[in-house]
Formats: sequence, structure tokens, C-alpha cells
Amino acid sequence: MAFDLSDTTFLTQILIRLTPGNIPESLKSVEKIWKEVLPEYPLDYSFVDQDYDNLFRTELRITKLLKYFTFLTVIIACMGLYGLSAYSAQRRTKEVGIRKVMGASSLKIMYSLSKEFLVLVLISIVIAIPVGWILVGKLLDQFAYRIDMSIPVFALIALGAIAVAMLTVSFQAYKATGINPSEALKVE
Repeated sequence: MAFDLSDTTFLTQILIRLTPGNIPESLKSVEKIWKEVLPEYPLDYSFVDQDYDNLFRTELRITKLLKYFTFLTVIIACMGLYGLSAYSAQRRTKEVGIRKVMGASSLKIMYSLSKEFLVLVLISIVIAIPVGWILVGKLLDQFAYRIDMSIPVFALIALGAIAVAMLTVSFQAYKATGINPSEALKVE
């Protein structure tokens, strides 16, 4: 518990540790002693844990909001990748049919369909990692006690982005490899 004194020439705060079991009782005895010792000063108290909660409430709300927007952004990005991969697979149906007739394996066809998206994801990672490093560094600079940023964390984020993108794209690529070559060649 912290006490603020009105007269700042002497003490500004008095910190008292209370036992968790009987806080109301302890508070009454502190008020009684305060009135005996310093009756001319009003007793203004607050709890340190509540002060810290109030101090970081904004950061906690921003963190929660960022989590929701991050999840929403990932969902929208996956939907966009899914749509692009569906369009690409449809556009390249004849190519897939020719590759199958020429003896290409399903894995090779999936790789050729997914490769262009992998390049786009890698380019976006190359752009996003430095920007993220700078922004997170500026955010962490606001705190007295902060964690250090580490390269493995950003590497895991990059691997996660690649995995999510490849899972999204590979579904359409797998569907494209299941097409009958004769049907694929009739499409155009």
C-alpha cells in the first residue's frame, strides 16, 4: 500500500506491506495510527498492484486488439492465396494435363504450381522481417524492463508464414493433379 502526503517537502510516499489475509483489518489500524500521528494530512492510499494494473491496462488492450487483427489478417491473406491458387490452377489446367501425359509425377506438378506462390511469400518475408524488427524494437524501447529480440523468433514466424501459405496453396495444387489428363486437354 502506498500513502501520498500533501506536503512534498518531506515524504511523498510511505510504502506498507500488508498480509493478504486481513487487508481490511490492517487498513483500519493504519488509518487509526495515521490520524494519531498526522491528523492534519489526509490519508490517500492506493495498492501497488492496482497501480501497476492501471499503468499497463492500455498495453494489454492494445495487445489483445493486435491479436484479433493479426488473426483476421492471416485469415484474409489465406483466402486471397486460396483464390489466387484456384485461379492459377484453373488457368494452367491444360499445362497440368500435358505434364501428366508426359509422365510428370503429382509431386512435380504440385511443386510447379506452388513455386510461384512460394517466391511471393519469400519476397514478402524479406520485406516484413526488417519492418517487424524495427517496429517491435521501438515498441520494446518504451519499457524499462524489456525482453531482447532474437533471430530464432523471427525465423519461426517466417517458417510459420511459409507453412500456412504452402498449406493454403497445396490444396488447390493437389486438386489440380487429380484432374484426368483427357479432361484437362478438352478444357481450352
